Amino acid sequence: MTSGTDARFPRLYLHLFASAACVLPVASYVLTTFGWRPAAIGIGTAAMGIAGTVSSPLWGWLDDRTGWAPRAAILTAVVAAVAAALTLGRLPHPATWMALALFGAGEGPLDALLTTRVLASGLHGSRLGRVRAFGSLGWVVGLGLAATVLALWPDHAEWVFVVAAVTALTAPRSWGERRTGADREPGSLAARTGHRLPVREVLRVLPLTFPTSMATSALVQFTAGWAHQELSAGPFLALAPIALSAALELPVFPWVDRLARTRTPLFLAVLAGPPLGVATVLLALFPTAVTMIAVQPLIAVSFAFLFVGQSRLLAQAVPPDRQASAQTLGSALSNGCGGLLAGVAGGYIADSLGYGGLFAWLGAVTLGGTCVGVVALVRQRRRGGASGAADAADLPPAERPSGAPAAVDLPRP
Repeated sequence: MTSGTDARFPRLYLHLFASAACVLPVASYVLTTFGWRPAAIGIGTAAMGIAGTVSSPLWGWLDDRTGWAPRAAILTAVVAAVAAALTLGRLPHPATWMALALFGAGEGPLDALLTTRVLASGLHGSRLGRVRAFGSLGWVVGLGLAATVLALWPDHAEWVFVVAAVTALTAPRSWGERRTGADREPGSLAARTGHRLPVREVLRVLPLTFPTSMATSALVQFTAGWAHQELSAGPFLALAPIALSAALELPVFPWVDRLARTRTPLFLAVLAGPPLGVATVLLALFPTAVTMIAVQPLIAVSFAFLFVGQSRLLAQAVPPDRQASAQTLGSALSNGCGGLLAGVAGGYIADSLGYGGLFAWLGAVTLGGTCVGVVALVRQRRRGGASGAADAADLPPAERPSGAPAAVDLPRP
């Protein structure tokens, strides 16, 4: 892959995450301006999660065999964002739910598809977190665009979705090249496994990442709506916590990259839980604007650990020409199903127990997931990784020395 193509990765992250930031965290705020209740909002946000869960493995399977899958996914998200803007307030709720679901189907796999390209890049492969930081910057930019539109045109909140479409459509067209199924060597593991989705490999990772991913999705989906309804926050204050968290990820990601050179992906994934658990418990106990701002550093640290840890756990589990399938399937099950559970269950919990009850539930789930990770980490250290240092087994298959064993110290489903 050429360095010119590698230089496009930061721009891709910037555009695609700015587009996503105009929909995913803002949808709850936009829908509340049209009088939607939390349960109805939850169904809409869950629809994006369902669609992303169902479609992401298909996009990954296509990307392992073609070069046009990422661009087709972007165009799908663009059409869906425009459809959501046109249906909101003009047609019944199900029409907007369908548009949001289509957006989830197009946007859902993009992060995982781009992660696959970065990990396969000779220039950026060891700097995943640093390159992913441009996505956090894009998240901040997108939230700023959304807040500006909402402040200038409060009676046309749906225009935010049009901004999302334009931002995605102007992203760089080239995603570079990577190894595909046609490049398999006869007799290799990839050749023997054929076109099978790496379900078993991905399911071994999920117990370590799903609870934290689900809680993160809930915070993204409901923070703006909570701030608007319970704290009477305007668009800038309602979106400020999410923007602050994304901005804080900019210095955190390079630090996590440095830590990843000496620690295993499992260790990083386990570290994602405690900061988020503490943040959600604090929000449950002290549901104020000050707390909402104060916990954002914890959320930023948690997400950086989660993203780098899960991405590298999936990368070390499969051969190079099945990376897109593994990353998109992992994203679908972790982020997609996590978003589904967060949207549906979170919406009904917020309706029944209030947002304080929702935050308490998220704290319990996150800390419970941390316990699972600690058990897996203890098992790993007992099997010879007492120092927690990364070795050849923790590298992606393409980077392992000949004869090096794959890491197998993950809990089995």
